[in-house]
Amino acid sequence: MRVLLLSTIACLVMFGAATAVSAGTCVVPANEDCDSAIVFSNVNLPFTRSSILGCVNDEVDKPYWDVFYRFDCDTTAAYTFAMCDSDGDTYIRIYENGCGWSDGDELAVADDECPGSPPNADPVLTIELSAGESYWIEVGTWRDQAPWGAPNLPYTLQVTGPDDNTCASDITENGAVDVFDLLLLLENWGTSNPGAAIAAPLNVVDVFDLLQLLEEWGACG
Repeated sequence: MRVLLLSTIACLVMFGAATAVSAGTCVVPANEDCDSAIVFSNVNLPFTRSSILGCVNDEVDKPYWDVFYRFDCDTTAAYTFAMCDSDGDTYIRIYENGCGWSDGDELAVADDECPGSPPNADPVLTIELSAGESYWIEVGTWRDQAPWGAPNLPYTLQVTGPDDNTCASDITENGAVDVFDLLLLLENWGTSNPGAAIAAPLNVVDVFDLLQLLEEWGACG
């Protein structure tokens, strides 16, 4: 009897959050489905959004508890999509020619490429996209149960690529890449602070960020 009780308590601890939310307390995010996808383009890059996953599974199969974005591509180039340091075991699926299985075609998927291991592993992928095309990004979790996934799990999506910002390393936004940017980068060295991470995949401030900052050193413009 005692073993049964302890097993029940363990299950409640592991799955309680997902059960409580699914019972009717889930907060519906603004981009719950394809029709409400958040739209961004090259002028918004680097693009970073921290939010919560959805309340239902809008598309067949993973990712579960999905939410949606649409990227209107202005420049043919390679782009990086990352969800490093999100909660749970997150998953990305990218479509072209429309959103989801019914309207679009799967272009790419990513699962556990960021540092870490399940149930706390996240995706990052780099893919060539074409100017003049729209791409839909579905983000969610690899499984629909805790600890891998649950409604309203916090996540971060980061997208990098060519943009109109010629001073990506001007993290202090003073019009130049200078000693103040260098000091801020060094202050955040080894962290996942998106405000100081410059180079993809933006999951940690490291030597790649430092090299990009030095390459862009000087006045913006």
